[in-house]
This record gives sequence, structure tokens and C-alpha cells, in this order.
Amino acid sequence: MRPRPLGYGLLVPMRLFALVIVSLVLAMPLPVRAETAKAPPRKAASVAKPGPAAAESRHSGLAAAAARGDAEAQYQLALAYRDGHGVKADAKMALAWFTLAGANGSALAAIEAARAFEAGRGATRGLTEAGQWWYRAAQLGDVSARNRWLELFLSGRIVSVGGVAGADWVADTAGRGNVRAAMALAEAYDKGLGVAPNPSAAEGWYRLAALLHADIDARYRLGRMLLAGGAVWRVPGDEEWNPKEAERRGRPFGAVWSAAKPAGVDDDKVVQLRPGIVEGERWLDSAARQGHADAQYALGMAMVGGIELPLDMASGISWLEAAAAQNHPDAMMALADFAAKGQGFFAKDPIRAFVMYDFAAQLGEDGAAEARDALARTLNQKQAARAHQVAQEIRELTGR
Repeated sequence: MRPRPLGYGLLVPMRLFALVIVSLVLAMPLPVRAETAKAPPRKAASVAKPGPAAAESRHSGLAAAAARGDAEAQYQLALAYRDGHGVKADAKMALAWFTLAGANGSALAAIEAARAFEAGRGATRGLTEAGQWWYRAAQLGDVSARNRWLELFLSGRIVSVGGVAGADWVADTAGRGNVRAAMALAEAYDKGLGVAPNPSAAEGWYRLAALLHADIDARYRLGRMLLAGGAVWRVPGDEEWNPKEAERRGRPFGAVWSAAKPAGVDDDKVVQLRPGIVEGERWLDSAARQGHADAQYALGMAMVGGIELPLDMASGISWLEAAAAQNHPDAMMALADFAAKGQGFFAKDPIRAFVMYDFAAQLGEDGAAEARDALARTLNQKQAARAHQVAQEIRELTGR
């Protein structure tokens, strides 16, 4: 389902909010009436310029037009409240009218709303809200607003791509060689940030960044995605590998993959495969060898798990140790668990386990301190002294 034009779902609630504001504005006592009730009118000769009555009339006219949904009137009324022209300056009221006018199609009002949220005028400062209104102004055709929104999005200060329009703007930037745009768009499709999750599109943008820009993080993310891909099914006996025969019989040429097991086919004729395993391992290995800690951890866990990749405890432990050397807390926890159980090592190694739990606890890893303290209660005096000594020596050596 395509997102609503605003991309952030603000049109309806802001219109309802504005109706409340309009009611309050129109119900307010007119200050000029109170003033004229206190004193008789002065001589006509002393009134050389438009007085309060003219300002009141203009304000009332703007309020009435704004209440009817006139975006320009709403914008002008917001300016009046912002600058204190004819009314008492009120940043909150100004922002409310700016947002309503922006929702009703005023690009200038949307820009003012974005600036207000960035500066914290009339509302708590919020870049997410500011980004919503820069996006709205960009949708209404303002190029400078589009550039500002792109700046915020590509710098990571806002995380949502906003919708289809935002994805198109980022794709255009990525197509001009901006690797940061390619990675941001891939992540948006990968995690569903402002657009519907689209693994195929995410894979395409990660692949572009990995191949054309040799981006290490793109290699890691592409490898992780391919390795985690679900299994697919084939019925080799039903596939047609002769192009002419495939055309004659109206059948697809080559392998035919199915997400679900084909019904009514004998088990011995069906093949289940995970086509991303080989390529996924290759991309992860490439990133891991260039020092990407998350790739080292992912590759190590896949090897020691023996499900995503063939079981290889020795290589898996080596990759986990490489990640732990870069202060990867999850790798430290995994190594500690394996050492405590004696998995991947020659025997149980409670001292190694204690040290790894201790370092993971220093990095704030959930459960690490509890695991360390529980293990400490099982150590004898000599083991405990040695564990603390090793931990202290590593801290001095590495500066942890």
C-alpha cells in the first residue's frame, strides 16, 4: 500500500487541531472593544494612521478565511502570531497555523514549521518533526527544502525515508555516485524505515555499494542478508533447459524456485536449497578480513552454529576472538559461554570465561556481570586469583 502523500500522517490530526484553535481565536474577546468602552473616541484629527480597529478587522478577516481552509490566510495568520503584528506574539499559535497551512498545501508554511521545530520555537526541538515538514515542503516542490531533508536523512539525524517520494530522491542521489545515499536507502528497504520492507531492493542497493564503492559495511550487510535468506524449493525433473523446447512448450527456461514446497510432488523429486549461503559467506569473509567486527562476529557464530554454514568450531572461534579483540561485547559473551562449557576449546576454561564475562560487563552487555559473578562462585581460591590477575594484565596491556 502506497503511503499517504504527506508521508508522516499529519494532515488529519492537524486539521482537527486547527478547528479547535480557530474556535478559541474567534471566541476571544476583542481587545479594542474593551478599550473603546473605557474612554470616548478621540478627535478625528489625532488619528493619522490605521489604529487598533484596522488591525482587529484584518485579524478577524484572516481568522475567518483561515477557518474556511484558506492556506494563504492560515500562513499570513501564522506570520502575524510569529511576529506580533496586530496580535500578541505567540510562538505556539504561530506553529499551529504554520503546520495547518503546510498540510493544506503551502510550501512556505511547511518550511516555517520545519524551521520552528529545528529551533524549538513553539514546541520542543525535534529533528524528526522538522524532517517531516521539510519533506512536506519538498513534496510541494521546494528544492531547498528537498536539499535540507536529504542533508538530515543522509547524515542520520532522521531515520525515516518518508515514503515513495523520499526513496526516489535518495535513489537519485545514490545514482550520482553517493555511497552514503545507497547505504541509507538499502537500510530503509531492509528495515522498513518509511517504506514497506523490500529485501530485493535492499539487496540491490547493498550490492551496488559493495561492488562499485567497495564499501566494507555494505559487504557485511549483503553477506548477512544472503546468509539469512530462507530456503527455496526446486523440482529439477520439471525444469526445461533447452531454450527452443521451453519456448515451444510455453515453460520457463532454467531453474524454477518456489518459496514453499510444491504440493503433490514426491519427496525424492524435490530439492531444497539455500542459494545465498555461498555468496553470503564470501561477502562476510571479505568484510571480516578487512577488520569489520560485526562481520567477524556474524561469520564466527554461523560457523560454530553449524546451521547457516557448515560446522567449523576452530574457524568460528578464531573469528569470534578477532571480534572480541575489537571490544565486540556479543563476541566476548559467546567466547565466555563456550569456554565455560568447554565447547570449541580443549576443555572447560573457567578463567578464560571469567575474563571474557568481565570485559563484556565493562562494555555494558546484558547478563555479563551476572554470569561473571555466578561463575566466580564456582572457582576455588587459586582459580579466582588467577582470573583476576589475567584480567588485570590484559587491561594494562590493552588500556581497557
